Amino acid sequence: MSYKIKFLDDAKVDLYCIEEYLSQFYPSTARNFFEQLKEKFLLLEDMPYMYQAYELDLFLRRMVFDDYIFFYNVDDKRNFVIIHRIFHSKRDINTEMQKYKTGEMEVNEAVIAYHTGKTRRKMT
Repeated sequence: MSYKIKFLDDAKVDLYCIEEYLSQFYPSTARNFFEQLKEKFLLLEDMPYMYQAYELDLFLRRMVFDDYIFFYNVDDKRNFVIIHRIFHSKRDINTEMQKYKTGEMEVNEAVIAYHTGKTRRKMT
């Protein structure tokens, strides 16, 4: 059974920021990153439980790709893999996830608006 990948708004912003960062170096850097990421997602669609559960929140699983950690959960009823957040592996992941879960994390509203076409008020 194949699942579909769905990104929450915060994860979309994370992807946008990754793309912006990687594009600073060479045009091919971001393109190569996303081509390889697409291959990972194809595997994830077929085997959503292939990555380990996040030890501090067993509802979430974590996929490591390149220098990034993708946090997601599996919705078996609707056949979705839902990407919640993407963090660089050098960040304090446990602290960042705690902020995310409690709503303390601030995301640049201009980035949200640019990437998703929404303001934070419209997203809730």
